[in-house]
Amino acid sequence: MKKILVIYFTQTGQAKTAIDSVLKPFSGNSDYEIDYELISPKQQLSYPWGYQEFMDAFPENVFGIPMDLQPLTIHPDKNYDLIFIAYQPWFLSVCRPISSFLQTPEAKKILNGKPVITLINCRNMWLGAQEKMKKYLKDANANLVGNIVFPDHSSNLTSLVTVLAFELKGVKEKFMGFFPRYGVNQKDLEAASGVGEEIKLCLEKNDYVSLQPKIVAANLNYLRANIMIMEGRGRAMFPLYANYIRKKGDSGNPARKTRVRIFGIVLPTAILLLSPIITIVARLTPLIVPGKMKKEIAYYQQTGLKS
Repeated sequence: MKKILVIYFTQTGQAKTAIDSVLKPFSGNSDYEIDYELISPKQQLSYPWGYQEFMDAFPENVFGIPMDLQPLTIHPDKNYDLIFIAYQPWFLSVCRPISSFLQTPEAKKILNGKPVITLINCRNMWLGAQEKMKKYLKDANANLVGNIVFPDHSSNLTSLVTVLAFELKGVKEKFMGFFPRYGVNQKDLEAASGVGEEIKLCLEKNDYVSLQPKIVAANLNYLRANIMIMEGRGRAMFPLYANYIRKKGDSGNPARKTRVRIFGIVLPTAILLLSPIITIVARLTPLIVPGKMKKEIAYYQQTGLKS
C-alpha cells in the first residue's frame, strides 16, 4: 500500500476542492492510504478578514515569522511515499500557517528525503511564494517533483476587486452583479484529474521526471508576462515596506496602526496605476530583449531552484 500525506491550509475550502480534483483518480482505491493534515493556527484567523487586520498580516508574512500552530494529528515518524502541500500565496510569500509549519522540527522529519508536489490556489501572483517554498523544501531535504497552480483567470484589475470582495466580504459568487466569480476555474479542476492519473503512474514507478512537463502541458502552471513583471517589482519593494511597519512593533501592536493604514492605501493604488503600464512593457519586452521572457517563464514552470 502506498502512503500519501496531504498537508494543507484553507479558510474558504478552495484548497480542499483543488486537492480533491487532483486526487480523484485515487478515490476509493484500497491500494492507497491518504492522510490529510489541516494546518491550524492556535489563534484562529478571521474570515472574512477586516481590512486593517488583513494588511497588518503583511510584514510577518513577508519575513516568514512563525506563528503558533495547533499540534499535528499525524505522527512525524510515519513514513510516506508522496507528500502534497497545498497553500495560498499571501503578499507574494507562502501563507504564514504553512511557512510556520515548514520551519518546525516535525516538518523537517516528515519531509526529509520525500517527493513533494505543491498545489497553489491564488489570485494570479505565485512566483515569489513558490521560490520561498523551494527554499523551505531544500532546507528540509525534500524533493519538489511537481507544482500545480489554480489561479483566477480574470484580468489583474478585475481579480483585485473580486479577491478583496472574497477575502473581506466573503462574496464567493458574482460581486455587485457584474464582476465575475472569484476563484479556482472549473476547467482547471477538470484538467487536474488527468494530472492526477499521471501522478499515480509516477508514484507506482517512483519516477517523477515526466510529471512537471505534463502539468505545464495541461496549463496548470499558468502565468502571464505582465503579472510576472509586476510581481518582480513587488518582491523588491515588499521587504522595505514590511520592515517600515515592523519598526513600530509586532503584529497587532497599536503603534504601527498608521503605517499599516498607509500600506493599505499604497498597495491597491500601485496595482491600479502600474497594471496598464506593465502590460505595455510586457508586450514590448520580447521585441527589445528576444528570448528573455521565454527564459524566465521556462524557469518558473519547472521545479528547480536557482543556485
